[in-house]
Amino acid sequence: MTTFVVIESITPNQSLVFSAQQGPQGTPGVTGPTGPTGPAGATGPTGATGATGVTGATGATGPTGPTGSTGPTGVGATGATGPTGVTGDTGPTGATGPTGVGATGATGPTGVTGATGPTGADSIVAGPTGPTGPAGATGPTGATGAASTVPGPTGATGPTGAGATGATGPTGATGATGATGADGGSANYYDYKADTSATTGDPGTGDLLWNNATQISATQININHINSDGIDVDIFLGLIKTNDVIIVQDANNSNNFQKWTVSATPTMQTNYVEVPVTLTSSAGTGTTNFANNHALIIAIISTGIVGPTGPAGATGPTGATGPVGATGATGPAGATGATGATGPAGNTDDLTIQIVMQSL
Repeated sequence: MTTFVVIESITPNQSLVFSAQQGPQGTPGVTGPTGPTGPAGATGPTGATGATGVTGATGATGPTGPTGSTGPTGVGATGATGPTGVTGDTGPTGATGPTGVGATGATGPTGVTGATGPTGADSIVAGPTGPTGPAGATGPTGATGAASTVPGPTGATGPTGAGATGATGPTGATGATGATGADGGSANYYDYKADTSATTGDPGTGDLLWNNATQISATQININHINSDGIDVDIFLGLIKTNDVIIVQDANNSNNFQKWTVSATPTMQTNYVEVPVTLTSSAGTGTTNFANNHALIIAIISTGIVGPTGPAGATGPTGATGPVGATGATGPAGATGATGATGPAGNTDDLTIQIVMQSL
């Protein structure tokens, strides 16, 4: 620890430095247990604050001496913490005060309705009626005016009289169901080869031909009753009928095909059958012609026979006709034609003269 002593009576001021090394600190004693805290005493009144004295002038700061070495920190056991005091009970909650009652102000009276203004005078005042003049002599009756030719409007049509609608006659008996069509043949197929060397006659064993060099323009296909596997399929070819479907397909590629509809009853010839056909669709080499001797398959799809239509059931009787409704009221008569002009009044002077002459 370093101590600075300033002797102000020496002129000029001098600083004396005393330095001494601090000895080692002794071992702190063991801290005893903390006793229970006594009740807090009442706080006394705070005294009045005294006036603040004048601050003196700050002297010059002397130089800082060297810091001495720090001694070892003493080792001392920390005393045990005393137990926490018991928390006091919470006091009961005070009762809620009553809600203040405030009287609602009375509604003010309704204002007086203003008086209705006077009605304005009529804009047109009728003048007094003059005295009736003497009746003139009656002239001859004028000709009757022509009757109006315009008819009055037609009166509204009266409501239709309520009449019971005739009961609907019973439904006729349902006609008998037609016979069930024959089962369609399975879509079996048979192996053949294309014959493009001819367009008529027997195509030869295992072959079929078209009656047109442009195959899709053909109207008939001739099929030999022996297929290219050497099997006689004549009995199946004999089942082909109108509206059946025949598909001629490339045996190696299903994208090349011709689809035909049988357009008339086939004709059985010796060793082959002539089948009238109409082209439905085609694709690939089926459109551009199958090559001669190319391997094909023929699939025959039979359509079932449609049974006859059953007879129509009898028509039920017609219901009775309801009564005719009342006739509507007659419309008003047309307007009366205008009255003819009145003739001129007769002359009364001649009558007066005749009477005077007879008196003389």
